[in-house]
Amino acid sequence: MTADKNKKKALDAEITGALLDDFDKFEHFATTYWKQIAGVAVAIVVGVALWVMISDSRKASERKINDAICNARTEAEIIKAVKEYPTYPAANYARLRLAKMYLNEKKYDKAYEQFKLLRASNIPREMTWRISLDEAYALELEGKKEAAAAKFAELGANPSLPDGFRCEANYGAGRLYTVLKKNDKARKYLTKASKVRPGINNQTSRFWVDQATFMLVRLSKAPKVVAVKKVPAKKIKPKK
Repeated sequence: MTADKNKKKALDAEITGALLDDFDKFEHFATTYWKQIAGVAVAIVVGVALWVMISDSRKASERKINDAICNARTEAEIIKAVKEYPTYPAANYARLRLAKMYLNEKKYDKAYEQFKLLRASNIPREMTWRISLDEAYALELEGKKEAAAAKFAELGANPSLPDGFRCEANYGAGRLYTVLKKNDKARKYLTKASKVRPGINNQTSRFWVDQATFMLVRLSKAPKVVAVKKVPAKKIKPKK
């Protein structure tokens, strides 16, 4: 029993000595290299602080630029904003606003120029689809109703477009063919638009479906135009 206690004491003493040696080594290392340790710690803290500051500064700068682009309202302001910050996504939406501004002012060539610049940019697919529809509306505003109807019909037949865009396009085609008195074509595209079944929360598609359905009802009540065959007039021989 005494021998075991002596062994335990010896083992404890050995462990304590080892721990003290390790502590002494660490204390010696810390004492010798404290400047370097402090320097590294400070560098890490400063680095993190700088990263946070740069990140916050960059975010603040981006917010400022986005605000400048979004707040541009006049033609001159939008042109200036997209010229200064052409690579920012907000600049593309500013160009789209500018194109619609030109359409309202009947400056169609300038509107088409903006559409062309947008297509050449790295824009989302949804914006490309919107531009295609706006180009069809532009043709209509120019008085080119046949071309506009054909453009709408082409977009409505594109399976890669979402239901909302195709529904709007088919309604546009049907509406214009109604104006052009081509009621058979009008019914064809209005029927396509009315058969779309949008989700509960898809209010945009629901609007176009309702418009198409309403116009179909009006067409069904309109009197059908019957083509009258012209009969050549009989020549009357003069009396002798």
